[in-house]
Order: sequence, then structure tokens, then C-alpha cells
Amino acid sequence: MSTYSISQLAALAGVSVRTLHHYDAIGLLQPAGRSSGGYRLYNEQQVLQLQQILMFRELEYPLAQIQQIMQTPDYDLTHCLRQQQQLLAGRIAHLQRLQSMLDFTIQQQESSSMTTSSQLFNQFSQATLREEAAQRWGESEIRHSEQQLAQLSAEQQQQLAQEGEQIARGLAQCLHLPADAAEVQLWAVRQHQWLQQYGPCPLQRLVMLGDLYVSDARFQAYYDRFGAGTAVLLRDALHWYAASQSA
Repeated sequence: MSTYSISQLAALAGVSVRTLHHYDAIGLLQPAGRSSGGYRLYNEQQVLQLQQILMFRELEYPLAQIQQIMQTPDYDLTHCLRQQQQLLAGRIAHLQRLQSMLDFTIQQQESSSMTTSSQLFNQFSQATLREEAAQRWGESEIRHSEQQLAQLSAEQQQQLAQEGEQIARGLAQCLHLPADAAEVQLWAVRQHQWLQQYGPCPLQRLVMLGDLYVSDARFQAYYDRFGAGTAVLLRDALHWYAASQSA
């Protein structure tokens, strides 16, 4: 097994010797032993531990919390690595969205195009919605949906968006009908089929989305611009549809 002096480990990891001294002093990363001259020696186990510490630091964990995690009796390195992988994937996705926002703004500036404030902030609102969706449904589900969308051409994505708007307009024409009316239920079926083009949408999720269309002011505002009460009708229609499918 390879051994490293403190200066060798510091150079390998890209940290200062002083940092490793501090980690040793607080009990976060202690050497495997000492040389005959009293110098700290580290082995591959400490190298791996230091990698975990530095990854947690990149993810903005405080040292006290890192120490608590790594010194937990049931600490599982593989599980921890997978968690870090997921957190890092989320961070990468966030940075990619920020890059897209900057690319959009730079493109508008270089082309001297007239960009409205709403267009600029729409980039941020989309990122916010994406992060909230990831928290609600899970990052893997959102990435799956994004991968499906990425396989579509720009024209197909536009058609998909237009289909969603068509469903909203159709429902707005049914505001005088109850949620279980045949015509309303046809639109509920269309909504479910439309959502499934973005990814799996089991009935339980469909009901939760229906609730979200009313509880989230942004969604309610979107649907109600086609007619006041459209969001509530869509929610009730999806609830009735899901119940009928589960019976």
C-alpha cells in the first residue's frame, strides 16, 4: 500500500499542508501513522477520505457536518459516493442552466435583438420551475424528461407546447360543464396523454399535478388566462378521471 507524506498528499489533492494540519487537529482526517522522525504518513484510505471531504466542501458542506457524516457508525462509502454523484449532477444541471441564460443574453446583445424584460426573466423562471420539479419528483425523473425532449426537433417541441395550449383552450370552452361531463373528460384524457410525452405519469402523479395547477399561483395564472376557473376545472377533471381509471 502506498504511503504519502503530508506534503505529498497536499500536492496530490491540491490543498495546503496547513489545511491537512487543521483537518488532523479537529479529527476530520488523521494520518495512518508517523515516520520514525515523527512526520505524518497517509495511506490510500486517507486519500479516499480526503477525496470525500473535498467533494463535500465543493458542495458547500461545513466541516462540522462533514465530520458528523463521515464519523457516523453506519457510514457507507458507496452510498455516500452515490449521494455525492446525485448532488453533483444537480449542481452541474444548475450551472448548465445558468450558462444557457448567459448564452441567451449574449446572443441577444450581439444580434442587437430587442429582448423584453419578460423574456430575460423567463429564463430564470424556467430554471426555478425546473429546480422545484426536481425537488418534487426527483432529479432522475426530470433528467429522463429532458432526455426525451432533447430527442425531439425544435418543430416537434413547438407542436408539443401548442398541444398543451390547445387542451387549455378546449377546457376553457367547457367551464359551464361539470368535471365528469363527457366532453370535459375527453380533455382530461388528452391532458394525461400529453403529459406522458414528457415522461411516465402514473395516476397518482396526475392527481398531484392537478392539485398543483390550482395551488401554485403560476400554474393557475397560466390556465386561467384562457378563462377564469380553467385551472379548477382541470384539477377536478383529472381527479375524476384518475378515480374512474382506478375503479
